[in-house]
Amino acid sequence: MKLILKVLIKIAAVIGLSYLLSKFGLQVTVNEPLDAVKVAIVLSLLNTFLKPIISFFSLPISCLTLGLFTLVISAAMVKLADSLLAGFSIGGVANGWLTALIFSLGFTFICSTVEKFIVDDK
Repeated sequence: MKLILKVLIKIAAVIGLSYLLSKFGLQVTVNEPLDAVKVAIVLSLLNTFLKPIISFFSLPISCLTLGLFTLVISAAMVKLADSLLAGFSIGGVANGWLTALIFSLGFTFICSTVEKFIVDDK
């Protein structure tokens, strides 16, 4: 149940983020709602499987930058999703970085807020 809810929150966050960031002049577009579903699934898969491997090998750089290099890795995951999907586009490296930052902060905030209201079945 929680997995389905998190995927739905990610889909809503992708749609809301593309709308919100385009109002601020950043080039983040999702063509259709089905593309938002694809973006949420691809970002989830990339962050689950590829990001830990890259984070492990870039651990010395992350230590030197006091963890700020993880923002670069997150931006790379968003740009990789951009290159893999046709209906999702990010207009530059700075847009990818801001999208990754706002997406992760927004998703964390929404999930923590929603989880307070969900009764666990256990």
